[in-house]
Amino acid sequence: MRFLKPKIKCDKCSLTFSSQEKLMQHEQVVHGKNIPYDCKECNQDFSNMEDMRSHLQRYHSHKKDRA
Repeated sequence: MRFLKPKIKCDKCSLTFSSQEKLMQHEQVVHGKNIPYDCKECNQDFSNMEDMRSHLQRYHSHKKDRA
């Protein structure tokens, strides 16, 4: 038996995503939603999740696969 990943639905267009991260990326790109990303370690703000991840890896030694 195969386990299905939970689907997270976009409120704007009803597309579904396998993770909250993918939904947030979709909302930012497709719907122009300005979702702030902030570093919990130093309170620096970023306009997108990938920039924040790079910052965490570079300055706070976080691994990329952490959520």
